[in-house]
Amino acid sequence: MKTLKISDEAHAKLTSVVGRLIAETGKMKTYSDAIEAILRKSVMLPELLDEVESFIRDNAELGYITKEEFIQEAVHFRLTYPSEEKPSRDPEMQKRG
Repeated sequence: MKTLKISDEAHAKLTSVVGRLIAETGKMKTYSDAIEAILRKSVMLPELLDEVESFIRDNAELGYITKEEFIQEAVHFRLTYPSEEKPSRDPEMQKRG
């Protein structure tokens, strides 16, 4: 067992994740469980997260508060309404439109 110093903001976020995990499982969870859950879900590239945060700031009227909320809704939307024509992942193709 190790002791870590974390910021008040990080502590609040971890506490929130612990609460969510307890609500989801109905079982007691620890900060270690929260960190493991965060690491398991960390599949986003830092550049993409920066872009999402910027989008949320620039489009406050859409009502998104957190990047997690935006990403969850975006994934749900994509799974619910799949497109026949998928956008190209090639940046050069996207520029040509």
